[in-house]
Amino acid sequence: MLRLETRKWRSVRAGRFVFVLLMLVVAVTGACSRGGDDDANSGDVQVEIDVSPDPPEMGPAVITVRLTDPDGEPIDDADLEIEGNMSHAGMEPVIVDAPEDQDGRYVSDGFQFTMGGDWIITVSGTLPDGEEFERTFDLEGVSS
Repeated sequence: MLRLETRKWRSVRAGRFVFVLLMLVVAVTGACSRGGDDDANSGDVQVEIDVSPDPPEMGPAVITVRLTDPDGEPIDDADLEIEGNMSHAGMEPVIVDAPEDQDGRYVSDGFQFTMGGDWIITVSGTLPDGEEFERTFDLEGVSS
C-alpha cells in the first residue's frame, strides 16, 4: 500500500512540475514576442507600409513607408531603416535604408525577401526633432 501511494505522489509532483514549466515557457514566450500592427499608429508618429509586388514573393521588393503626425500631416526629413526577419529563428535579417522620396514617403533601397514564408518587417527611425521610433508589421505568406 505504501508503494502505491508513493507512486501516486511522484505522479502528482511530476504533473505539477510539467504545469509550472509550461506556464514559465508561456510567460517567457509572451514577454519576448514582437508587437504587431496594433502598435503601428500609437504615439506621435503614424507609420504605414506598402509592399510591392503585392502579394509579396521571394526576391527583390520595394517597401514604401509613409510617416504622418497625429493630424495626418506628412513627416519629412526622417532617417529610416527597414529590417526584415522571418517569423522563425535561423536566418540573417535583411536590413536596408529607406531614403525619403516625397511628402512623408520613404522607399526601401535594395530589399530582398530571401525565403518564402511569414516575415516580420520592422521600421525604425529618427524624426527631425531627434525622437526615435520603431514599429513592426506582420507580413504573412511571402511566396517562394
